[in-house]
Amino acid sequence: MEIAVLGNKSTVTGFKLAGIAYCIEASDNQAELARQFYSLVENEKTKLIIIDDSCQLIRDEIIRFIEFHNRPIIVEVPRKEKKIKPSIFDSIVKIATGGKIR
Repeated sequence: MEIAVLGNKSTVTGFKLAGIAYCIEASDNQAELARQFYSLVENEKTKLIIIDDSCQLIRDEIIRFIEFHNRPIIVEVPRKEKKIKPSIFDSIVKIATGGKIR
């Protein structure tokens, strides 16, 4: 299974340090960002795409894609600079995995 990351510089750097090889720094240009996203979803080897909120420019396109396709799995993570409540994170993990992280 190949995991891909599309996000800002700190997100991409963090996932590269974690061993994810296929990381793309998100463009500030909407058309280029859409091209980056579709290059990931069209690759049959890509099974999981991790995005951050730097993909806001194409949020509607991503939502439309998710509505009509069940592969690859697309997960949005918060940027390092943005904090989320642990209870929200627990809910996301429970929905995604069917279990809790202890």
